[in-house]
Amino acid sequence: MQSKLEQEIVLLHNRVCYGIADPKRVLILYSLEKGARCVGELVHELGMLQPAVSRHLRVLRERKLVTAERRGPSTFYA
Repeated sequence: MQSKLEQEIVLLHNRVCYGIADPKRVLILYSLEKGARCVGELVHELGMLQPAVSRHLRVLRERKLVTAERRGPSTFYA
């Protein structure tokens, strides 16, 4: 049976390490460090395609590395 510390390390690895395993996701995190952005702003700033940015944001959201806030028709990530 795994100790509590080992369980926390596995959780950390599953959540954080996978979340930042892709360099594009790290770029997104650095961009969001400057302030909340919507997908369109990230697309423009990073020169990526919208579907790719959305997929990366989904991974980051699922791992609780970013938050999403709805503002009218747009969702802003921080």
